[in-house]
Amino acid sequence: MSPSQSAFGRMRRFPILIWVAAAAVAAAVVVAAFASGAIDSANTALVLMGFDADRARLITALLIGGVAAVAVALAVDRIAPATLAGLCVFTVLFGDTFARQTHAALQASGVNGSFDPKGWLLTVLALAMSGAVASWAGATLALGIRPALVEVGRVLGDSVRSRRLDSGRLGRPLGVAVVAILLVVSVPVFGDMTNYTTDSRMLDGGPVAVGVVRVAAASGGGTGIQSPRPWLSYKPSGAGSVETADLPAPWKNTSSATETVDVYTPPGYDPAGHRRYPVLYEAEYPYDLWDTGMNIGVVLDTLIDEGTIPPMIVVFVSDVGAPFVDSECANSTNGVEWMDKFISKTVVSYVDENYLTIAQADARASIGFSEGGYCAAILALRHPTVFATSIPVSGYFWAGDGGPGSALPFAGSASALADASPMIVATHLPAAQRAKLYFIVVADPGQPLYGDEATAFEHLLKVEGYPVVALNSDLPHGWDQLRRELPAALETWAAHLVAAGVSGRA
Repeated sequence: MSPSQSAFGRMRRFPILIWVAAAAVAAAVVVAAFASGAIDSANTALVLMGFDADRARLITALLIGGVAAVAVALAVDRIAPATLAGLCVFTVLFGDTFARQTHAALQASGVNGSFDPKGWLLTVLALAMSGAVASWAGATLALGIRPALVEVGRVLGDSVRSRRLDSGRLGRPLGVAVVAILLVVSVPVFGDMTNYTTDSRMLDGGPVAVGVVRVAAASGGGTGIQSPRPWLSYKPSGAGSVETADLPAPWKNTSSATETVDVYTPPGYDPAGHRRYPVLYEAEYPYDLWDTGMNIGVVLDTLIDEGTIPPMIVVFVSDVGAPFVDSECANSTNGVEWMDKFISKTVVSYVDENYLTIAQADARASIGFSEGGYCAAILALRHPTVFATSIPVSGYFWAGDGGPGSALPFAGSASALADASPMIVATHLPAAQRAKLYFIVVADPGQPLYGDEATAFEHLLKVEGYPVVALNSDLPHGWDQLRRELPAALETWAAHLVAAGVSGRA
């Protein structure tokens, strides 16, 4: 009898060992999911697909619970412990969100309604059933394939002990191996197809064609894309590079003591050289997410190598590990997070001190997508002497409109939300500062929320005296839209840099 068979036999004789093993395997799955970043990545991808943060957490919790059930079923060969373990994992992962929502419901009054005990109980029942069904399905699937896996292990074990292969018994192990390889290869690709775009793995060249971009009537000058391109005299070639820096985290009450900042430097960048570069600051998604979603490194390299835009430095600031999953680039009202200060002061100072930047507001732009679109707008409005250009892509312009999670950094305070809303803040800046800020707003004007708010924000900016260009996409919120419109947005900023007298220079 093999050691594994002996161990399983002991578990059968002592059922308590089955439950202990189930708990250990489930805990290992949770630890691995957090340590690998799978949970953060899944949440972020789902938000970009259009789910609000709480629904993203619900779906992620169901998925990880199902995975835990699969792992436990394979380990203990019992459906009940596997199903319960998966349900427990789901409860752990979604429990904090449910508790917060329950607390908010208990405190609700007036226009927000009042707590409904029956509805709360139905919600608990629906969550329990959803978690149980997802876990049961995973466990059932695992138990269906477990005998084949056990047989594979037995054949391989016998072959190792006898030091010879029994070709007559290799059919099933080889079949399982082929299926396993196909799953390992195809599942991540399918994940990218659902999280980003269905052709995300087909593209390994330059950016997709810009196509027809409808430019709305603009104040403060048009796109100017036909403007002179002084950088053609020193146009580089080749590929840029990406460096990662771990800076002290702008938050407390979390185990993450550092925050990662990714810095793209363009083709031809020489740290020992004298040429200075404009800088584009993106928040709040990491470089890896942009690169998976739209091959951002290749896009930037291609646009720079072709001379479409000047060589530039691009900084990616993420909020992975923050106390608030939706940090909103804000200094939270409870004082545990200060992303606004981190981006506008710490990161900008770090980049200016360590890279060859044109260290002035006219040579800096903030950019972001979805929640990052909100960030791009509010960062420039709060810090017009730091960022002179803002490029919000499919953002929202009322704080808290990105879903329940987007209001958490402001503790749901109406006054705090108003003070953090670009639609309000834009009306408070002095006229002299308004004239110096430049907005490039990208959205599908016909899309609910993102299109509606972009249209309203563009109108407000024009009325309030801000230079603004609207790049109206015919694609909705998503990576397809970003891939389509980003080249035009960067080209528009490049033209503005020329008009402002800013370009890379020795």
